Amino acid sequence: MRSIIIAAAAIILLAATLAPVAVAAAYDGAPIVSSTVETPAQQQRGEAELPWLFAVYVITWAAFFAYVFIMSRRQREMQREIDTLKRALDAKIDPEQ
Repeated sequence: MRSIIIAAAAIILLAATLAPVAVAAAYDGAPIVSSTVETPAQQQRGEAELPWLFAVYVITWAAFFAYVFIMSRRQREMQREIDTLKRALDAKIDPEQ
């Protein structure tokens, strides 16, 4: 269970580390000009970053579902333990059972 958490954290950290590297690699040193009309170069650079955006999106959702899965499994384990303790307490209080 801890290995899943560690793996998910490593993947998230790796994605967070690689995203700025990709942005820095795409930067060609030209000043960024804000205009209402996009030039073809700006549009192409934006399209080149879409795979990174998709990768981060997938990793984020995978981490979320892994977290939900781990929490639901822990909740089931704790519920089983509570039920076991209730049965043990009932047996100790009422020795006829």
